[in-house]
Amino acid sequence: MSPQRPPAYAIGFSPLLEEFSRVPLRAEGTVPPALKGTLYGIGPGRFSSEAATVGHWLDGFPMLTAVQVSSDGLQFSNQYVATDAYTRALISERGSAWMRRVPGHGSGFNVVPATGSIDVLDGSGQGITVDLATLATVGTGRRSLVRSCYAVSPHPVTDPSTGECLDLFLCKGDEAGYVLQSTDPSGTPRRVCSIPCSHPAWMHSFSVTPHWIVLVEGPFTVRAASFRSNRRPELRDYTWDASRGTRILLVNRATGELVRTLSTRALFALHHIGAWEDRDTVFVDVAAFGDPTILGSLSLDPDGMPRGPFPAPQPTRLAIDTARGVVACTPLKCPAGDFSAIDPRRSMSQHEILYNVVPRKAGEPCMILCQSTSGSGERMEWYSDNCYPGAPVFVPASSTSPEGTGWLLDIVLDVAARRSFLLVLDAATMTEQARAWLPCSLPFGSHALFAPLEATP
Repeated sequence: MSPQRPPAYAIGFSPLLEEFSRVPLRAEGTVPPALKGTLYGIGPGRFSSEAATVGHWLDGFPMLTAVQVSSDGLQFSNQYVATDAYTRALISERGSAWMRRVPGHGSGFNVVPATGSIDVLDGSGQGITVDLATLATVGTGRRSLVRSCYAVSPHPVTDPSTGECLDLFLCKGDEAGYVLQSTDPSGTPRRVCSIPCSHPAWMHSFSVTPHWIVLVEGPFTVRAASFRSNRRPELRDYTWDASRGTRILLVNRATGELVRTLSTRALFALHHIGAWEDRDTVFVDVAAFGDPTILGSLSLDPDGMPRGPFPAPQPTRLAIDTARGVVACTPLKCPAGDFSAIDPRRSMSQHEILYNVVPRKAGEPCMILCQSTSGSGERMEWYSDNCYPGAPVFVPASSTSPEGTGWLLDIVLDVAARRSFLLVLDAATMTEQARAWLPCSLPFGSHALFAPLEATP
């Protein structure tokens, strides 16, 4: 019996060992003259070395990419981030005896803006500061100030009106539960609150509005008392119990008081999409899975391929009545898909337009870039044969332009050409404006960030 042929998208899970620096790119079509800045991306670039092999896609060694768009043209760079694990794996003199398998935490990496640099965050609390011009690792950035912390949300939330940055720490031992911390623009941290919990949930992200912090605690939990040692819990230590339902924890930002603990149906949310408040109601949009199957699907088989299938999360709205203490959980009319994004200017106000990447065939990686309205479900799409888009980023045309007026940027893998390209769409019409081919095929990424020209060297 002949071995099964790998799927066409397998190249997206293949490692890239080569690093490039400021390679000029040629654009097909017209790059909008007003579009200037750098699109950064992060994702696992390789999954093994002579000293270590990872067992989960999200735990792969992180590679940072950058496509710079300026009046002088386009340039591409990529470089591996010198995390502790990556550095030890490459230079360890103990060879394969050092570590045969990296534990499967499944926390992934994210890239966030910092003053004069960018930070690469993982779920352990380690933050790596990266030079904007060279992508070189220049030092340790954000770290947990909570000693009992075993995990950190890699999605801190910054209030655009105040510059305050909020972090969520998951803790064990005597402080078992959740700790919320605020850091003001000067870099001074303060603890907002501690929420005791004997079975903390696997919590990748959270939401913030002008007056509230919202934690969505799905029933995928770990017994915190089991981790009084230095070991971080792995995915295999967590248990899914749908009968527990999902808890909604509502915290007053000003006082740190846990005001409400509400319940809704069981769901598993990797990413929050946006949140806002209207009088006594807090709205939180999440990309909701029915269960945490996606985490098992991303574990790697002996050939280094994720096991699949790949379910798509459904954009879902939680409407939390803070006065009556009730919550409504309603799927939006937007299609199920990954990498949900909105206009960043609407991060704490009501949004109507959602961008995400939708599968053509259930269980396979997504291939369709979609724009939809959360109310009516009306949608427009971009699709190209053999192409797999990554995480889209919306860039507004100006600070005052209406929602949805601007450009949608994405790094797309063409598996037939075996190369990736930068895609520029008119976000209002989803029509292609330009594409610029990279000198390589990039592995699938997990998160992206656009830094406008004033923040880019």
